[in-house]
Formats: sequence, C-alpha cells, structure tokens
Amino acid sequence: MSKRNIMLLAIAGAIALLLPLVVHDQYILHIAVVTFIYIGITVAWNLMAIGGTLSLGHAAFFGVGAYTVAILYVDYGVNPWIGIAAGMVMAGLVSLLLAIPLLRLRGPFFTLSSLAFVEILRLLAIWATELTNGSVGITTPPDQGFAFISFERREPYYFIILAFVILTVAFSVWLYNSRTGYHLRAMKIDEEAVRALGVRSSGLKVGTMIISAAITGAFGAFAALYFFVIEPETQFSMTLYSVQPALNGIIGGMGTVVGPIIGAIIMTPLGEWLRTSFAGVQGLNFMIYGLALILIVRLMPGGLVDGFQKVVRRFRKKGGAAKAPESEAVPAKKGGEQE
Repeated sequence: MSKRNIMLLAIAGAIALLLPLVVHDQYILHIAVVTFIYIGITVAWNLMAIGGTLSLGHAAFFGVGAYTVAILYVDYGVNPWIGIAAGMVMAGLVSLLLAIPLLRLRGPFFTLSSLAFVEILRLLAIWATELTNGSVGITTPPDQGFAFISFERREPYYFIILAFVILTVAFSVWLYNSRTGYHLRAMKIDEEAVRALGVRSSGLKVGTMIISAAITGAFGAFAALYFFVIEPETQFSMTLYSVQPALNGIIGGMGTVVGPIIGAIIMTPLGEWLRTSFAGVQGLNFMIYGLALILIVRLMPGGLVDGFQKVVRRFRKKGGAAKAPESEAVPAKKGGEQE
C-alpha cells in the first residue's frame, strides 16, 4: 500500500474525529454510526478476500457476537466491554467450526456453504428459546453510562465505534503489507504455486478466517448494544450482514485496503437515503439501489478504486502525449550547427 493512501486514510480519520464538533444532527450521526459498523464488517470480510476467499457467512459471526454480549449482559450481569471481548472469542470459535469442513471447498462451493451456515445458526437461535428467547429476542437493559455503552445521545457511540474502525483499518493496512499479506495475495493468483513454495495455505486461510470472524463479532456486539433489541431475523440477516458487506467490498475494490472503506461509505448512506426518500413507494428504493449497483459494476468491473486508477492513468497518458510534440518541435543540433 502506497504512502499516499496511508496519508489519505489518516486525513479521513482526522476529519471523522472532528465531524461531531461540526454536525450536531442526531440522525446524521446515526447514519455515521451505521456506516462505521459497515466499514468495520466490510474490512473484516475483505481480510479473507485478500486471499481470494469469497465468504457470504459473516452474518453468522455478527449474530454470534451480538447474542454473546446480550446473553452475558442480561442473564449473567457481565459488563458489556467484557461481553464484546467474549463475543470476539465466540465468533472466532464458531468460525473454526466453519473453517475445518468448508475451507477444503473452493470458489462458489465455499461461498454457498457459508450461506447455509448462517441459516443454520439463525434456526438454532429461534429454536433455543431458553437461551436466546427465540423469535421474541433479547432487549438490553437501559443502564446509562460509558461502562454500559449506553447513552442518550449519538456522540459517545460515534467515538467508540470510530475507535473500533480505526483499529480495524490499521490492522488491515498492517496485514496487507506484511509477509502474511503477500502470501495471501499470491494465493489469490495461484494457490498451488504458493503451496509449492512451502507456504501452508490451509493454515493461513483458517487463521485469516478466525481473525475476520472475531472482528465481525466485535462489531456485532457493539450493534447489539447500540440497537438494544437482538433477535434472529436481524442479527443473522444474510441480506444485511452477509451480502451487503460483500457488495461494499466488490463495489469499492475487493482485495484492496481502501476499496471496502470507500464502498461502505458510499453504499450505506445511499441505501438509507433511498429508504427514507422513497418510503411511500414499496420496493422503489431497492430497484434504484440495484440499478446503481449494476451501473457501477458495469462501468468499473474492478471496483471504484481500480476504475479511479484507470481514469488517472488515462489522463496522464493524454497529458504525456500532448507534451511530446512540443519537445520534438525544436530538434537537437549536431556539432553546434546553426540555421
């Protein structure tokens, strides 16, 4: 990753830190919090995409993190901060159950199997009524304060989730530029060649999935505390927390560091704006959203980052071609020859 991109991320982080000082509208801050949640789970999803693994099972890790913090908090009085850490551990353990049988599958077979895994956990959450309260769900207590991650206004939520996002993005940058990141990117191109060089690709995939799941579980736990109500249809929603992060990553640029962030920043507010603006016409917001997705994928099949880089290179070539005739207008003279 170039120093310029790292600098841009640092500038974006600084702007995000200053935003609540300028914007006091609680609805806008709510959209920002939701966008940060999607940035986090999209970046976590992208950790696997760096190695060429396309997962649609991250709703499982999101839901496990949410239910872990809720059950520990409501039933056992465990502090939510400890519950978030426990949610990360549980999501990592669940991902290990998924990784062992499924990572031997490749391509669309793994992707479809990960979707089935989400549905299994959703049905288990409905069935295990004594633990999860079934379809009724769990409501977290209204205790206020930093210790309980519960506030009347959005600003504290904003800064907490922003800290989560900064840590997640920093880890993603580090991983991408590390030796492990190079191995993952090489696996995406030719896994057999990487194995021939002595890299244990299976162990690398499992480790990446566990880290990706743990991060997703942390954001799922935070979302449970932010929205107060935890129930199977939402927390294990394939549309919200499996398909949407994948769309964000693909639209922005799958396998890059900046792409998933840009995808989440663009697609999350767009979806919310369409939902509120066209609430009177059922389904119209989804149709416009789908058309926007098709248009972006059609014009920039490699994602927004790749498309932007192509545009920049094209303008640079045109600029170089325009300067070439000027440099050739006065040819060099030999031996001091004069006209």
